[in-house]
Amino acid sequence: MTNPCGTTKANIFEKEEVNGLTVYFGSGVNPVNSPAQFFVAWGSQVLAHGLIPTYNKDTQAEGHLWFVDEDEAEAKYRALVAAAGGSSSTNK
Repeated sequence: MTNPCGTTKANIFEKEEVNGLTVYFGSGVNPVNSPAQFFVAWGSQVLAHGLIPTYNKDTQAEGHLWFVDEDEAEAKYRALVAAAGGSSSTNK
C-alpha cells in the first residue's frame, strides 16, 4: 500500500487523551522541500490509518504542526496537553 499524496507514515513517540481530545507527538518524513521531521497533532481522525498530512493545519478541533527542532515540538505537545487539562506527563 502506498501513502496517499500529501501524507506520510506517522511514528508516534507519545500520545495522551485529555477530555476527549487525543494529542500526539512524533516524527515522520516530510516532503523533500522541508527539513521538518517532528510533528504535534490533535483530533479524533488526524492520524487516519497511521498517516499524517505533510502540511500544517491549526484549528481547535484538529491540527497537525511540523517542526525542525525536536525540543520545540515536544514543548508544543506538552503545552497542548496542559491547555486541554492534562498532566503533560509521558504516556506512550
